[in-house]
Amino acid sequence: MKFKPKMAQLALTLALPLAAIAGDSGVVYGQLSTNGLGIGYAASVKDDWAMRGQFNSFKMAFSGDVGDFGANSKLTADVNLQSIQLLADWYPTASGFRLSGGLVVNNNKVTLTGTGKVAGKDATVNGELKMSDSLSPYLGLGYATRPKDAKGLGFNVDLGVLFQSPKASLTATGVGITQTDIDTQLKTMQDAADKLKLFPVLGLGVSYAF
Repeated sequence: MKFKPKMAQLALTLALPLAAIAGDSGVVYGQLSTNGLGIGYAASVKDDWAMRGQFNSFKMAFSGDVGDFGANSKLTADVNLQSIQLLADWYPTASGFRLSGGLVVNNNKVTLTGTGKVAGKDATVNGELKMSDSLSPYLGLGYATRPKDAKGLGFNVDLGVLFQSPKASLTATGVGITQTDIDTQLKTMQDAADKLKLFPVLGLGVSYAF
């Protein structure tokens, strides 16, 4: 599933009915997490239940050695995080502790460009690590005042796991480079990507209730 502006419109469409249901129980919040910089809206739908939608985005690039492509590789890694979270929060007590679950439109990816070794041979490399081609389930726990009880400024904490299906792709050119060489290197990349199937999510943020 490709991330498109219409997905953001969908999230907004889903959030508007919540705002109407919640009345004065809405909470706008910002969060810094392992998914990037996020902004969201939460609303109580029952005494112990709330719904929230959150948009995350973050970009950065760095250059240097990438271990899978040799110690002297010169690659640029472009990290592009973009996702939309649609979550349900259950507050079993009035303390603010919550259990969360839901789905994430996950378009997080890393692209690699530059030169390095492919199966031991010098090559020009173009690769991509895409974290998911579909919706990613999320389960977690955290803390935030229930939206229906929140007043003014507050804070929030989330700790959970995003279940991903990362997939690596690679093209490479160079003297003597064969498809077998590329496939061998791609397997190394995919083995590394598979370690991200369970992606830890840690988020800290501030909120405002109105």
